[in-house]
Amino acid sequence: MKTLMIPCLGRKIVNGIPQYLNRHPNGRLLIERSIEGVFSETYEKVLIILLASDVQDYGASSIIKKELESYPAEIVVLDEMTTGPAETVYQAIKKMHITGPLVIKDSDNFLRTGMIPTGNFVAGLNLNTWDRDIHNLRNKSFLIINEQGNLLDIIEKQVRSDAICLGLYGFQKAEDFAKAYEQLNDGSYPISKLYISHVISYLIGYSERVFHYVPALEYENWGDERLWEDMQRDYTMYFIDLDNVLGCGGTLSENNKEKLSVLQDRGATFVGYTVENETYKISALKVLQNAGLKFIKIIYGCPYSERKEMITSEADLEKKVIEL
Repeated sequence: MKTLMIPCLGRKIVNGIPQYLNRHPNGRLLIERSIEGVFSETYEKVLIILLASDVQDYGASSIIKKELESYPAEIVVLDEMTTGPAETVYQAIKKMHITGPLVIKDSDNFLRTGMIPTGNFVAGLNLNTWDRDIHNLRNKSFLIINEQGNLLDIIEKQVRSDAICLGLYGFQKAEDFAKAYEQLNDGSYPISKLYISHVISYLIGYSERVFHYVPALEYENWGDERLWEDMQRDYTMYFIDLDNVLGCGGTLSENNKEKLSVLQDRGATFVGYTVENETYKISALKVLQNAGLKFIKIIYGCPYSERKEMITSEADLEKKVIEL
């Protein structure tokens, strides 16, 4: 039985709730966004590991069950905070009697890979070929990979290579993870907080297990406040003044097409508006579609006012009235 496990015990509170219960700009819960890039029909169940206080204080269990009805999801509740990610996984393995193939996925990012091999693997990212900014590299795990694409080691929070770990780990047998954790949890090892990387490093070095490197094709991280803001920026909804961008002739220059395409490829969405009539709207929509640009809506017949503002909350509305 192949199991996908998503630990959610990191204490990241965003907008007053655990981060994984926030919504991605596409409307899905972040926990679902985290799963959707790696899920396949080969998984017989998806275990989501929650802290009991999140279930009690935020209704996390009921929210996730409702939102993830299309997945074979099961909630595993741990009564107390663990010492780290490795203990979280270990406790879940023991509590649910997990055996056989196990894949573990961090809850605070989205990633998509090519074909995932059966057995032991780690997903990563080559910093030399990735064209997006990666923040806080000192907080990453670094992968040492040989010419055959196998891991020689995985090193926590020390810059040692050009490849970083993305928090997706595969184990041929959950039993291997449990045994390695028990060995590392022995007092003779000077490790105060065990990460999954420590377990993998032990399995490579002492149990001669082979872990394959799986490169990511897509990656999106919202693991801290700065990254969360970066994601919100990427998925900005832009209100486009078509009278200026297209002009009276309703044509799109190559320069404007290229710039709008860059924004769209990063996740942006567009709403167009114009002072012109519906005929202009239909013509403009055709021009934009032919350019491969997706506009949620085009609003026509807008006033000629040069000043346009957004009201996004009751406080904003009250402020505008006071200013009058």
